[in-house]
Amino acid sequence: MKARRQFQTPRFAMKTLITISLFLCCILLGRTSWAEERASLTVTIYNHGQALVNEVREVDLPSGSGLVEFSGVAETIEAPTLQVRSLTAPEAFVVLDMNYEYDLISVKSLLDRYVGKTLKVVLPDPHDRKSTVLREAVLLANNDRPIFQVDDQIFVGNHDAVYLAEMPAGLRPRPTLVWLVRNDGPPRQRLDVSYLAGGMNWRADYVLKVDRDNQRAALSGWVTLDNQSGMAFDQAALKLVAGEVNVVRPEPALMRRDMVMAAPMAAEQMQQEEFFEYHLYSLPRPVDIANRQTKQVSLLQAPEMTLNKKLIARYGGYPNPGQGTIKQGVDVFLTFKNAEANGLGLPLPKGIVRAYQESRDGSTLFIGEDRIDHTPRDADVELRMGQAFDVNVERTMTAHEQVGRNVIRYTWEIRVRNSKDEPQHILLEDTLFGDWRITTSSHDHERLDARRIRFTLDVPPSSQQDQLLLTYTVETRS
Repeated sequence: MKARRQFQTPRFAMKTLITISLFLCCILLGRTSWAEERASLTVTIYNHGQALVNEVREVDLPSGSGLVEFSGVAETIEAPTLQVRSLTAPEAFVVLDMNYEYDLISVKSLLDRYVGKTLKVVLPDPHDRKSTVLREAVLLANNDRPIFQVDDQIFVGNHDAVYLAEMPAGLRPRPTLVWLVRNDGPPRQRLDVSYLAGGMNWRADYVLKVDRDNQRAALSGWVTLDNQSGMAFDQAALKLVAGEVNVVRPEPALMRRDMVMAAPMAAEQMQQEEFFEYHLYSLPRPVDIANRQTKQVSLLQAPEMTLNKKLIARYGGYPNPGQGTIKQGVDVFLTFKNAEANGLGLPLPKGIVRAYQESRDGSTLFIGEDRIDHTPRDADVELRMGQAFDVNVERTMTAHEQVGRNVIRYTWEIRVRNSKDEPQHILLEDTLFGDWRITTSSHDHERLDARRIRFTLDVPPSSQQDQLLLTYTVETRS
């Protein structure tokens, strides 16, 4: 009868604890450069899920031909984009061959290499439910869970630990680039290394705090960084590119993972410059971006600017005499000019603007949000906040007739009702079709472009006038 040994290791259901008798290390080939040897690190993030990583390291190189391991790179590196050059002796250093080694040490990768081999495993003692025994076993499979052969029996179940005699070859603690190089220069050189990597993204988010008079506001912009690259960027110079950069490949889909939300960094406006046909934003200080972290960085602060609130009812339906009375919503817009004279004047990256306003009791309430596209300086910004509650528009087509070959004449009757206590300034914008002209109108209008007209209406409260009536007739030739 075999002697039993009792182990006080904790029991982990469906889990494997690996203990390795040899010191855990990878087999080093030639010279190794570690991330801690960086002299500088710059990460430039694009808003399509990609980043350009550039770093400079002091690296010990072999004399003549030899292997160099460059450890501490992003797991999502796009290997064909890798560029390496020596800043110390550019004419004396060349990379002949490069490999990206990303088979990393994990419970699964270790056990996968022991399939069919003998190892030691801590199993429940069949004679004592509170004890465990250390047994030799052959690992038969390692798919959903390890399957062991112990003597002439197959064991599938919970176990406490697995002991491996040695570290399998080829596994690495972190992603590593392995280069075959030829060096005819000094043994220690400064190398400049850059590559594109996926799994990194950024977006702009804006907070608009609107005064109660709806005429002034403060705008703050924040950059939200999302790092799912498998690499932490410590003390990195951060640059962001805003614009539609063409990429000849499918846009990467970032997997949702558990993320850490870093606290927003102290407000410090990013520096902006034009770059190619895009805009480049640079943070004036280094930043730490952990792997699987979402971080916010201040983009801009505009403490005071002017804006306007507009009520706009837009209609673009094709004239149909049988549709009866149409009830229109009246949209509420906040508009401002992105100009230096208005406290702004910086290109605004695309993003979401969320607006807030204080109520009478002093509490701040959310009043709406809208998405803006990349907005150049001196452009107008229009934000749709929602629909007005107390202003309603109804329209009815009161006439529709054919008055000539391909010529139709129709008349709109539009009723606007204001249930507020004060007059409301409303813009009524209609889209017309074909070659059109307005023959009669009860109110003045302006032509916005080839297809749109606008009526500017001052609508009194319903306590003074039940509703405002607008009529106009259009002739259109198709």
